[in-house]
Amino acid sequence: MTEYKIYPIEVGLIAVTKATMTFNLQADLGFWVPILAFYIEGGGRKILVDTGCVDDPNFHGFSLKGVGQEGVKKGLATVGAKPEDIDTVIISHFHFDHAANIAMFPQARFILQKKEWEYAKNPIPVQKGVYVAELLAELEKYDLILADDGYEVADGVNVLCVPGHTMGQQATIVNTSEGKYALSGDLLYMQLNMYPDTTEFIDALGQKIEVVPQPDHAFYPPGIHVNLTDFYDSAWRLLKVTGSRKRILPGHDPFINGKCFPAK
Repeated sequence: MTEYKIYPIEVGLIAVTKATMTFNLQADLGFWVPILAFYIEGGGRKILVDTGCVDDPNFHGFSLKGVGQEGVKKGLATVGAKPEDIDTVIISHFHFDHAANIAMFPQARFILQKKEWEYAKNPIPVQKGVYVAELLAELEKYDLILADDGYEVADGVNVLCVPGHTMGQQATIVNTSEGKYALSGDLLYMQLNMYPDTTEFIDALGQKIEVVPQPDHAFYPPGIHVNLTDFYDSAWRLLKVTGSRKRILPGHDPFINGKCFPAK
């Protein structure tokens, strides 16, 4: 089976509160996290998971930096890649900070869960503001595959439907020399969701952020979700697939930004 390298790349920054990242906790604590895409390379394939954020520094009240097409180009350049190099784009889910800039990749196949495609057309009311209808219409112009759970993208790469954050959130499972890695998308935002006993971390601006630990939880859900039962089921499923939390890569974590998995 083909073995790949995974590169989390920063394609923008977003200001968040702790309550957004961890459900109902420390709403008055703010910090910055990266908007990440994931570049996957191996076996002659060049795959990108997610395409960055809309080009609006204050979209739906979020404070954003370095977003839009320039953010994507800059991020890809850090791994020596260009948009035209990408043969496949996997969209984890269709929120505004993960599924914009698709016109940069007209030659690529796009992979989206069928459930997410359907959900994005009519999300629950509290999530309507983070979906952009125009992006759905634009995606229809390209080579779009509406995938089901387990769809094989390439030898050694497949996608799993892991609802919780959205109805059709998909994780990308990647074979590597160390075993299977899972790119969780926003099912898990940060290490805070995977290791709730965390007491501090460094945010995207290099600030040390102290947080109240939650040691009685195996996983802790994000503040934006559609179903908490699904969240827990999906998180445990990814742990079973990978065999280790160390091989689950969250969707907005400063800790993994700019690294390579497995390490070179």
